[in-house]
Amino acid sequence: MNKCKMYTVQLPKRVVFGIGIEEKIGEEAKGLGAKRALIVTDETMKKLGLCEKVKKPLREMVEVDIFDKVEPEPTLDVAETVARVATDNYDLIVAIGGGSVMDMAKVAAAVAANPEQQVHDFLGANRIENPSVPKIFIPTTAGTGAEATPFAIVDVKGKKRSIASSYNLADVVFIDASFTATMPPGITASTGMDALSHAIEAFISLGSNPLTDSFALEAMKMIADNLEEAYSHGNNMDARLRMSLAAMLAGAAFGHAGVIVGHVIAHTFGAKYKIPHGVSVALTLPYIMDYNAPAVKDRLVRVARALGEAGLAEAAAASRAVARVKSLLEKLELPTKLSDLNVPRADLPKLAEDMLKAKGYLARNPRKIEHEDALKIFERMW
Repeated sequence: MNKCKMYTVQLPKRVVFGIGIEEKIGEEAKGLGAKRALIVTDETMKKLGLCEKVKKPLREMVEVDIFDKVEPEPTLDVAETVARVATDNYDLIVAIGGGSVMDMAKVAAAVAANPEQQVHDFLGANRIENPSVPKIFIPTTAGTGAEATPFAIVDVKGKKRSIASSYNLADVVFIDASFTATMPPGITASTGMDALSHAIEAFISLGSNPLTDSFALEAMKMIADNLEEAYSHGNNMDARLRMSLAAMLAGAAFGHAGVIVGHVIAHTFGAKYKIPHGVSVALTLPYIMDYNAPAVKDRLVRVARALGEAGLAEAAAASRAVARVKSLLEKLELPTKLSDLNVPRADLPKLAEDMLKAKGYLARNPRKIEHEDALKIFERMW
């Protein structure tokens, strides 16, 4: 008899969701035993008033400072700046922002508990020595899923490096649609597709398990049902809330199952041509679904059904899943070809070569990829 395979899934300790969560933040901070909090955010969140929305009730319970210099796709220099600030005796880190902000909040919390370590010491897996100080995450986009993952991503000399540790998981996550309502349609579209890419890639990843499958499928369904509405009618708080929950579920899925070749490709051309992450993974998604279809036809049938393509024969369902994603890109007015982004065709062989260096991602991909395969994918994308 085959022994049952064992899985481990670690999630944020507490999730609070709804409208008006700022009324609860002081209570949560007190419950964590905090005396001195650092809000990690960026200048945009501060200008929009979202920091003050949290700072005011939080300050009734604890002393509060703000670091608002996080940049998109943060470099090691940015992470080290955050780390220097975080060593000033803070016992609570509060993130208000998107994935980059939450990643830097994870760094801040780790350094606050491990002042003898440097940020570069954390790079890799399980290299944070002592448990981080408590963290509260308030995502302001519905896409990265960083609020539910054990990863913090740092750009080190043009390459994305991961700090992976269970100590990065949030103590409390606040999901409030009003904090995402300031996203313009274009950002709503790209972050929503980022969440969908996380869900689909996690579902067809070789690292998937029954629990991550459940997270991923529910995320797909919620995104299929709500992304276009959130994009077209940004004041629909129900659609916004469901997109935020979907992003968190997708984060929980890929935080354990891992993403696959789509993210490798997106990182490769996205970093070189300064293309936003959500845009690059969105463009890549239908092409890698199509490439992997021969190896995961049964899985793509379930993806198609989650995306609303019901009543199809299995042979048609996989292709309909790909078509549904392409249609969604068009409706959201996102690019569908590399040529739309002015990527030179002459660069494709080098891009194909570079993507093959990401061995970890490729090892989870259900279909093997050689250089010739990689080049064909890039050519189809172009």
